[in-house]
Amino acid sequence: MRLANPGLEEWMTDEGNPDGLTYIFPREHDVIVGGTADEGSWDTEIDPATEAAILERALKLVPELANQPLVGRACGLRPARPSISLERLTVDGVPVITAYGHGGAGVTLSWGTAERVVELAAADED
Repeated sequence: MRLANPGLEEWMTDEGNPDGLTYIFPREHDVIVGGTADEGSWDTEIDPATEAAILERALKLVPELANQPLVGRACGLRPARPSISLERLTVDGVPVITAYGHGGAGVTLSWGTAERVVELAAADED
C-alpha cells in the first residue's frame, strides 16, 4: 500500500519477522509499505486481512505512519529466480541487457544492478 509520507527519509526492511516480511520505502510524497513473500502465489487480488497484517507490522516498526492517509493500493507479482538474470545478449544484431528476477528484493538490489547495467552498456561502446 502507499501511505502519505509524514517526513520519512530512510527505508527499512524486516525480513526476519515471524509474522511476515515487512518493508517501508519512503519516496518524496508517499511511503511504500509491504509486503509478502508467498512463493508460487499468482493471486493479484488485494486481500484485506493481508493488508491489515502488513500495516500492523509496519506500524510497530514506524509508529509515525499511524493515521497517515492511504494514497494507493496494489498487489504485484514478484517473479524470482535462484539468481537474477543480468547479462548482455545480442538479439537480431541488437544489444540487449537483461536485468530481472530480483523477486521482492528489486528495490534493495537496484543500485548494484544499475551499476552493472551501465558497465555492460559501456562495454558495447568499446
